[in-house]
Amino acid sequence: MGLGGNLMWSPLAFEVYKKTGKITCFVKNKKIVEDKLGLWNHIDFILNSQVHSLSYNDVLNNENYKLIDMNVRPDLTKDKKPNIQCHTIISRCAYFNYFKPKLKIHMKFSDSEIDYVKKIVEKLPKKFIIIEPHAKTSWCAHKQYPLDKWQKIINTIYKKIPVVQMSMPNNKVLNNVIDIGKDIHNFRQACLLLKYASLFMSSEGGLMHGANVHQTKCLMIYCPMFDPIWTKYDNVIVEWVRTKEHFNCFKEGTCKKCCELMKKHDEQRIIDKINKYFKI
Repeated sequence: MGLGGNLMWSPLAFEVYKKTGKITCFVKNKKIVEDKLGLWNHIDFILNSQVHSLSYNDVLNNENYKLIDMNVRPDLTKDKKPNIQCHTIISRCAYFNYFKPKLKIHMKFSDSEIDYVKKIVEKLPKKFIIIEPHAKTSWCAHKQYPLDKWQKIINTIYKKIPVVQMSMPNNKVLNNVIDIGKDIHNFRQACLLLKYASLFMSSEGGLMHGANVHQTKCLMIYCPMFDPIWTKYDNVIVEWVRTKEHFNCFKEGTCKKCCELMKKHDEQRIIDKINKYFKI
């Protein structure tokens, strides 16, 4: 797991702080984890290694801190497959004896970040959908929903509600969208922009967790490889592409059967869910 996996540690840190007053220090292999993308910036209940020059030994026996080993993965089975008995956050919290946590991702943004994103929003329509049609495929290629299907979805809805595409500048921009790829410079800005969307649509991934920070409604396309229960939130409308014969394959890399099902999926199912949500 990538960015979303790291964000799903934040509810545990919140539970620790709420019940003990301690600041969580995430560690791996007896080293403080470097939060290189600043996912936990400005959060007062998670130690930021980029701000505090503390070592592992500094916090090891310090009663102000709670060390959480991110190599401990109760959200995975013994075979390192997704533990789909419950949500990842619930598995992680229960392992450390924190029960019934709120499935809420925590991020905190600076005034400069807020001001920058607001300037982008001012140029957009009052009401809009944000899409990211390009899935992160480094973990598994079959998370990508076909771009031609994305285009058909856009063509059906863009005259009713403007569609804003938020993709990396080197990725293909689809027709009939407002492209803001060059305005968004990092993952944090992307997560903050989702606060202002009427709906966010993408394949299941890191931005879904970012949208949960603001409780922005999402329509997420899950490929067959694992049950949505593992990562979904209450603000997520799920379209799980699967058949009775193929689901929960847990295959990384490329699963030919998953890819086949994604290609054969009827995009009208997604269009119908959009129309139902907006009552159009």
